[in-house]
Amino acid sequence: MLTDADVETLYRCLLGRAPETPDTIAAFKDYYGEFVRGRAAILQSAEFSTLFAGIAGAAPARLAQGFLRRAGGAAAAEHFPPAPERAGIMRLILRAHAHVHLAVVVGDAGINMADLLPLETGRPAVLHIAPHFPAFLPQVGELPGGATLLRIRFDAADLCKFLQECDLRIDVLALFRDAPHWLAALRPVVASRAIVLGTADIADATATWPHAERTIDVAGLTARSLGGWFLPVCYTQAAYTPPVPVDAPSLWLAAIMRNEHDSVVNMLESVAPIAAGFVLLDTGSTDDTIPRARACLETIGKPFVLQGHPADRFDVMRNAALDLVPPQAAWVLMLDADEELCPEDHAPLLDLLRDAEHDAYALPRYNFLGADKSGEVAPYPDRQVRLLRCGGEKPVRYSGAVHEKVLGVDIGLLPLNAALLGQGNGGPHIHHLVRRFRSPEAEAEKQARYRVIAEQYK
Repeated sequence: MLTDADVETLYRCLLGRAPETPDTIAAFKDYYGEFVRGRAAILQSAEFSTLFAGIAGAAPARLAQGFLRRAGGAAAAEHFPPAPERAGIMRLILRAHAHVHLAVVVGDAGINMADLLPLETGRPAVLHIAPHFPAFLPQVGELPGGATLLRIRFDAADLCKFLQECDLRIDVLALFRDAPHWLAALRPVVASRAIVLGTADIADATATWPHAERTIDVAGLTARSLGGWFLPVCYTQAAYTPPVPVDAPSLWLAAIMRNEHDSVVNMLESVAPIAAGFVLLDTGSTDDTIPRARACLETIGKPFVLQGHPADRFDVMRNAALDLVPPQAAWVLMLDADEELCPEDHAPLLDLLRDAEHDAYALPRYNFLGADKSGEVAPYPDRQVRLLRCGGEKPVRYSGAVHEKVLGVDIGLLPLNAALLGQGNGGPHIHHLVRRFRSPEAEAEKQARYRVIAEQYK
């Protein structure tokens, strides 16, 4: 029978109060038949309740209970040079990422865990996997900021199965040994929006994952975001330098609009210096959007097409606008009336068209929540496939009633703004002026209309 002293010893091992020795492991195996009682005693103990008070169901508690459901070397350490700036960069990235419930670090990284994961909020779990850690019950500690650190030995397939049993997904994955193998094994339990860190080979190993963003250097380590939305950025307007004339292909603007009286002129003028012509599709305006747009286009003095096409599905609107683009256009830039192209991006966009390798490009988009462009921009990046090659073997078409997508073409991803990390402004960008031309109430009404359309056509 499992005695109270055995339960106490087992519990002390779980909490790292005593080392897990070969004797305690052997005793644990001897008493495995009585483990259910021991597990129940641990889960019902006052110390367990105190340790995980207030986080029932959260990652540390679920992991601890998962470990208790289980039964149960020398490692070549990898040492990275000290990098004091790593904690600051990672803090920026983690703040922008917002919610980290589970971080997994694989390998004896020889790295300061508090610098690698300077987690500040919540009660996340950090699972550190290394060959010389105990195999069954973890050593438990705490990181600055309140994260629970659990050190244990797992192989990749077993860890994937274990996290699936605990109904957990990995928000931050740091790999310092055998990265391709671990990435392949853990792919089912990596969150759709996660951060992957490690040595340079993680860039190649994750390049084909859906929505994998560009890699950035984090003080000697490589970081890649999955699903976007993690880079901390701050837009700083650069001095305008007129673009140097280049032998760039013809670029037309195509835009859809509805009741955009206040914003349509700004959008048209923002592209006028580099656009060869304009296509505007009005989908049912009841104000003076159309006459204001026509007056602006006549002032610009370049070819334009302005037509009405009542519709509510966004793929129908965008495809109808594409159908109006004349055959002499080589490229189309698709914008909404509350968006603009900033002057400092004119020259980079023309350079991109001249040397383009893809049939379409997903432009990173700033969503400005204030009336001006001051302060941080989040979430970021919000990629929009809006730069489209014309006349290809396969016509570019949008699909989807709301949050429409471009399918079946080769899409390029442009560099992101990593200026806060010392790596340039990226772009060119779309600037989405969320609040400049629309009140919060009007924006809420617009989003409600989008939800109705999405529900109608789902």
